[in-house]
Amino acid sequence: MRPLPRNGWQSVTSLAESYASLKSTHRGKHIGRLSYYHVALVGVIPRATATFAAVREALNVRDQGFNVVKLDAGQRVSFLLYEDFKAPFPALLAATSCHVGRSQVRRTDYIARPNPPILHRKELLLPDSHPLVPEAECRTRRLEELGAFWPSATIGTRLGWQRRLDELGIDADGRPLR
Repeated sequence: MRPLPRNGWQSVTSLAESYASLKSTHRGKHIGRLSYYHVALVGVIPRATATFAAVREALNVRDQGFNVVKLDAGQRVSFLLYEDFKAPFPALLAATSCHVGRSQVRRTDYIARPNPPILHRKELLLPDSHPLVPEAECRTRRLEELGAFWPSATIGTRLGWQRRLDELGIDADGRPLR
C-alpha cells in the first residue's frame, strides 16, 4: 500500500454521504458491509460522482479505468475494472482500493491470473433503465431455478463457477450442455 496524498481530499464524510446516496437508490449489490455500483448508476448521483472523482484525483489513478465502485459502510472505496459488462459473468481485471481513514492505496492486477473473481447478478449494479438489465435478470432467474448460485461460497471465481455449471450440465445461460 502507498499513502494517499491529502491534496484537496475532503474527508471521510463525503464518502459516507455518497454511500448513503447510492444506497438510497435501492440498487446495487450488497454483501455484508460491502456495496457494489456500476458507473452508470454512480453517474446519476452527482455527489457520488464528485466524491469518487476527488478520490481518483488524490490517488492519481485517472488513467486507470474502472466500471464498478465498491464501498463499505466505513472508510473504504475500491475502483474495480471488470471485463465488458456484455459478458454474462464478467471477470475482475484490476482493483484499486483505498482506505481513506488510513490514507492507504493498493492496486491489484487480476488480468494474468487464471482464476479471477467473477461477477454474478450484474443487473443489480446497473440503473433499472440500463439496456443490459432485462437479459441479465432473465439469465439470473433461469440459473436460480436450476440451483446454479448454490453453494455461493464456491462460485466466486472463474474456475469455481465453471465447475458449478459443469456439475449441473449447463452453460452460463442455463442451457443444457450437449
